[in-house]
Amino acid sequence: MTVYRWANPPILKFGMAIIDDLIWSPLMVADVDDAVCLNEEAGWNQIAADWLFMLDHGEGTGVRSGGLVATSILMPQGDRFAWIAMILVTSAWQRRGLAGRLMRRCMVRAHEMDLVAGLDATEAGRPIYLPLGFKDIYPLSRWQADVPGGHMHEGVRFMEQDDLDAVATFDQSVAGADRWALLKHLRDRCPKRALVLEQNGELKGFVLARNGRLAFQIGPLSARSQDDALTLLDSVLSQGGPAYLDAADHQRRLAMWLTKAGFSRQRGYMRMLLKQDDPVDVPAQVFLIAGPELG
Repeated sequence: MTVYRWANPPILKFGMAIIDDLIWSPLMVADVDDAVCLNEEAGWNQIAADWLFMLDHGEGTGVRSGGLVATSILMPQGDRFAWIAMILVTSAWQRRGLAGRLMRRCMVRAHEMDLVAGLDATEAGRPIYLPLGFKDIYPLSRWQADVPGGHMHEGVRFMEQDDLDAVATFDQSVAGADRWALLKHLRDRCPKRALVLEQNGELKGFVLARNGRLAFQIGPLSARSQDDALTLLDSVLSQGGPAYLDAADHQRRLAMWLTKAGFSRQRGYMRMLLKQDDPVDVPAQVFLIAGPELG
């Protein structure tokens, strides 16, 4: 068993490390219930299905003192970049440097994998990440509505299994990465909120969603135009239920539409990339992201 200094966070590809009586080790499926308790303490929306997907497709680190006290996830997105997410520290262990060490662990691991590290930073987190070399790409806002209205539009239909390849190709042209597994996961979780918009047989956009602890998370939503995006959003909201969504601030018509539809802005985020200020996606066609933990 290896013992590390605090200044040198463990990478933990396979094993376990002990640092000042804290156990650092890979997150496992058996940790999911405890991880959900951490995000519940923080007021976050994730459920077990979110953690299981992230652990299946990414790398998680857990810090333990008896029980689980902190977590992080690194989610590779194709062969270009990796998303840093789920950096959580229980209240009794905050302000002891755990979050920073988990962040540096993710940065080092992304570098090892030759991937650009990215994240969606909270307004409180952004000043911490800037000195680490992260650069602003574009701002986002979390919007919330308890009972949003909406109706299905002509040309919008439910996404079928056979649509996934075409949707994944469309998504890759916008997101800059192959996210087929994520799209399938979301479509299977909430098929009644998985929609595509077609005109004359051409795919013009899509929207997906997932169930959460507090509300449905709507996104990603990508479209060729603002009109197409609003058509998809109005259609998916017709399914009802409380909703969260994370919208790109540069889509100004979208913000005005959300206000009229009864949404309120909850907080802001900043999309950031490590040592890179060019976006990996196509911002003009990004309307709603999948969520800060998924990119």
